[in-house]
Amino acid sequence: MRDIVLASQSPRRKALMEQVGITCRVCAADIIEDLTQDCALPEAVERLAYAKANAVFAQEREALVIGADTIVVYQDQVLGKPNDAARAKEMLTLLSGKTHQVITAVAILTKERTECFHRISDVRFYELSEMEIDSYIASGEPLDKAGAYGIQGKGAIFVAKIVGDYYNIVGLPIAELVRRLKAYR
Repeated sequence: MRDIVLASQSPRRKALMEQVGITCRVCAADIIEDLTQDCALPEAVERLAYAKANAVFAQEREALVIGADTIVVYQDQVLGKPNDAARAKEMLTLLSGKTHQVITAVAILTKERTECFHRISDVRFYELSEMEIDSYIASGEPLDKAGAYGIQGKGAIFVAKIVGDYYNIVGLPIAELVRRLKAYR
């Protein structure tokens, strides 16, 4: 199999790849992450995953390049990474006691082939007290996570129920990706 390059700065995505035995190099895509919404959100996220993969593929023409992007959506409102504690608190307060969606899109690029797909998972939060939210924000964990929480970290205690792929919520639907990679051997 050719070299695999992950066009992502996410340590969680790299760890998921390694967890299932996929060795990869990381090469962060140098792009402006603009979620153009002139289409349905899943397609917009696929476009962003493709843009990341394509930017790296331009320098890694012999490799198999994987790009991914994850967004959190509540009632058609995209909740990206909060830029400060106040925005994190707004997001967590909004999600408290409600169900939201996590969409992760993946793009796979080689010289021979390009493929994009996405998965959607539903996540329901427990009702969160202001003290719980403030304590979580003080941990610093929510500031680099879409939707201001990490299900694989301290944010796990907020999750009452998920419907869909847990790893999609972490940031990479790894089982689906592995199955699709079989076609590239």
